[in-house]
Amino acid sequence: MGVLDNTKYIFKVCELYYRDGLSQKEISAELGISRPQVSRIIAIANERNLVTVRFNYPNSFEAHYQDLIKAEYGVDAIVFDLGNASGDAELRLLAGKCADYLAIEIKDGYRVGIMSSRTVKYIADNIPVTKKHGFEYVPLCGGYSGNGIDWYANVIAQEMASKSNGRYYVFTAPNFAKNEDAKNVFVAEPSVRQVLDLIPTCDICLVGIGNIDATSTGSLASGLTKEDLEALSSMNAVSSICSSYLDADGNVLRTSLSDRMIGASIKDIQNSKVFGIACGVEKTEAIKAVLKGGVIDVIITSLETAKNIIGKSMV
Repeated sequence: MGVLDNTKYIFKVCELYYRDGLSQKEISAELGISRPQVSRIIAIANERNLVTVRFNYPNSFEAHYQDLIKAEYGVDAIVFDLGNASGDAELRLLAGKCADYLAIEIKDGYRVGIMSSRTVKYIADNIPVTKKHGFEYVPLCGGYSGNGIDWYANVIAQEMASKSNGRYYVFTAPNFAKNEDAKNVFVAEPSVRQVLDLIPTCDICLVGIGNIDATSTGSLASGLTKEDLEALSSMNAVSSICSSYLDADGNVLRTSLSDRMIGASIKDIQNSKVFGIACGVEKTEAIKAVLKGGVIDVIITSLETAKNIIGKSMV
């Protein structure tokens, strides 16, 4: 009888793993079998319903809405109950919790794409100093204003690098050029070209999700004019992510801005694991558009925002 056919042996492995808390490596050493065998035995136990794993979440509502979002949109969700916080206070609370989570997600040697975003800036403020090594931080866009704004991608990349003894790059161009000819001049510059070529190689990207209005971070960082915003509205754009714009159904729009865009588009980060971080009732439609478009891999948001995303009819 083989190991995988021996029910008592399977239970022995599972008891060590689930009940006694031994790692697969420790079980391998104790029982004298290979680590892949241990992994296979645990998988077999689950396939045959020999083991039932129960999760006792401290906050069942968070888990419930995570499951609902994944079922509806096929996107992993991380939901935090932030109580009655709203506005900037809600954003800061979310960023604080998000920083602890991302500190685990960002592995040694990762190249991390950073988007201009107040949310991402608050994450950088809260992310712990780490002993991991080999990090690289790549801005996904430059900045429009000559003023010192601390939520520009270049600034955030530098701050995060300082906390991990990592390397950061500087995007020496605006998000959008004045016209296509100006764009061609910028992208021909070696320093700009270097960053643009690095963007598709990022392991993960941290991005905010914006509304289409003059006060949004995306509009301010890109220096969008009143005419630009009116043109986007006329195309029914409801959401911005990186340098791309989406309608309510999640379709990426080809806009008048496309020909003079220099910063990363959704297409540029499609090979990365993309974390979209956003909260607030006013962001509901923008977040839903991004979820429908399937342009992010993980949404990190607040419980109240998750409730609005799902809606009462689906609960």
